[in-house]
Amino acid sequence: MPYPTGAEALEAYGAASDSTVSRFVVDNGVITTDQLTAGGLRVWLTGRDPVTGEERGHQRLSPDADLLLDGTLNHPKSYSIAALLHPELAAEFEALQDRLRDRILLMWQTELNARRGHGGLIREAITRIEVVELQHRRSRALDPHIHRHLWLSIKALGADGKWSNLDSRVAMKMHTVVNAEGELAARTDPAWIAALARHGYTLDLNGEIAELAIAVRPVSRRSAQIEANRARLIAEWSATHGGSAPSVEVLQQIDRRARAVSRPNKPADLDEASWEARVRDEIAAIDPSLITPRAPLSIAAIDLNAVDLDLLAAQAVVDANERSTSCGGRFSIFDIRA
Repeated sequence: MPYPTGAEALEAYGAASDSTVSRFVVDNGVITTDQLTAGGLRVWLTGRDPVTGEERGHQRLSPDADLLLDGTLNHPKSYSIAALLHPELAAEFEALQDRLRDRILLMWQTELNARRGHGGLIREAITRIEVVELQHRRSRALDPHIHRHLWLSIKALGADGKWSNLDSRVAMKMHTVVNAEGELAARTDPAWIAALARHGYTLDLNGEIAELAIAVRPVSRRSAQIEANRARLIAEWSATHGGSAPSVEVLQQIDRRARAVSRPNKPADLDEASWEARVRDEIAAIDPSLITPRAPLSIAAIDLNAVDLDLLAAQAVVDANERSTSCGGRFSIFDIRA
């Protein structure tokens, strides 16, 4: 995230002088947390210590300097619907995200590196990183969409005791592993699966809660808007290029444009109870059975000895190849790990 983008986001998230955000510090595998005020967040955003104001390494405040790397914890929309309908599932969903966040933070600290020497030829191990977490319950179009942003500071403390910038290229490639961690947790986390079963819910092959999947598209106004923008932009591009299909690079540009066009502003002074009641009414209108309590289900375990490891490995390679298409079509060790 470059400086102008980060500054604008900060204005949106930290407009109130009394608001705070959670900062997580990972120091040699140990996670601690505290709160940053809007002022402290501004200082932290520029790569300085938010308490003392001390500079951390060389400062780069040019307009194109990356000060943050934004990782988002997104999950199937049906999870947000279930959390809205059941307070116990809401708490379990937050706990699932906490576990996933901690795994990602530890992975970032152990796997990422800083650069040293002329042209950054020397890779330096990282002993400390800092991340700010932002928690959201809905999309800009007021859809139920529980998600979190993890703002990873570009400044990290190396094993040599010096602050410098993370190798952002490695961090961006690591996103494939981060995304896979989220998918794995959402589909296999024992506590989450057990909580769903207590409410009569199961997961389908797409990772959605099968019993709530019918409500996903009707309550996804923001997603529908983005898809409509994307379809229109692709059609316009093809019309001006002799009917040819856009390349992967052009599609990435179109995707960014589709999200930016007519992007709703964050609502102000939203009454939480009224919003929840309205969404529940919308869900009931889709199908009244969606808000009816369900009988608990038993969980069927799978014997690990019954897993075909050769088939699983082959599927992993195919999946790695599919993940790599957005970055040139050649997969790396990160895609294989994912």
